[in-house]
Amino acid sequence: MFVTAYYFRAHTYTIVPRHVREDMEWMADHGTDAISIGVLEQDLFAAIENYQIICEEARRVGMQTFATPSRWGGLVAGCPKVPSIFCARHPEAAVRNPDGSPLIDWIGTKASVHHPATFAFFCSTTKKMLDLLPLSGIIWDEVKTLEEKDFSDAAKKALTGKNMDDLTVHIDATANFFDAIGGEALKMKPDLKISMFLYASLHGYPVERCAKIRNLHYFGCDGRPFGKNDMGQAKAAAKKESKFLCDTGPYFAEVARKNGKGPLWLVENHALKEEDVPAMDKRLPEILSMDVEHLIYYYYPRSLKDPDRNMNVIGGHLKKIKG
Repeated sequence: MFVTAYYFRAHTYTIVPRHVREDMEWMADHGTDAISIGVLEQDLFAAIENYQIICEEARRVGMQTFATPSRWGGLVAGCPKVPSIFCARHPEAAVRNPDGSPLIDWIGTKASVHHPATFAFFCSTTKKMLDLLPLSGIIWDEVKTLEEKDFSDAAKKALTGKNMDDLTVHIDATANFFDAIGGEALKMKPDLKISMFLYASLHGYPVERCAKIRNLHYFGCDGRPFGKNDMGQAKAAAKKESKFLCDTGPYFAEVARKNGKGPLWLVENHALKEEDVPAMDKRLPEILSMDVEHLIYYYYPRSLKDPDRNMNVIGGHLKKIKG
């Protein structure tokens, strides 16, 4: 099992090198093979020196560095929750509703995978990222356009003759886009490892289709490190929780293997209520014993009252399997 720590937004503004060293030593001591940094578009001109220090400290303790492209074109998640600069600068490239208005959600617009500017942006930004940082992998985090239809002029042109009211047509286009970007990235760095994960609440065609992406090594999902029954159906509904590794993770792993990919799970230990930590503690041994090839966890988790408790639980279980 290859273990990656999401090292998100840590030291990307104010940086304290000794704190970075302490973090890297903790992760390496707990069997972590790589860190993944969340890279915004603007980080490539505003945070490079910080990231270079982080990459070097990871290398010093024997860990690789991956990147999670974050909010690029509004097409992926990552961190933090901000609108895409590309989308702000290129309104002509936006995904559009049937009436021609831009499709806007709570975080802004999304770029159309059919617009040539979107492809050019992803290629150039990926190249810059690989040129500036010693990266071993890329992680596409929660692809965002698998449940939406694009009626932009660029989409109409690209999808001529196809039924644009059929969601699978748009899912195919999104999968083809990330396949093409992955291909370009591998031309730049042939030994790069590319991962993708989706919401654990997804099922059926979007999962099956994305698992078929050729330029992809690991595929899977993110979710809470337990099952819905561990917190109770009513409680899960009240908290609007819908992603559980112990419930749907095996399905994603099966689909990944069927399509020649290594199964990937992201343990969502962030924003976890204190009363749910025992459920994580109980089910982590089961999760870590599964035949998952790429496991990701958050170091440190965000948005909770006692992050040390959360991290100590994760660390204790990692120690047992990685020595």
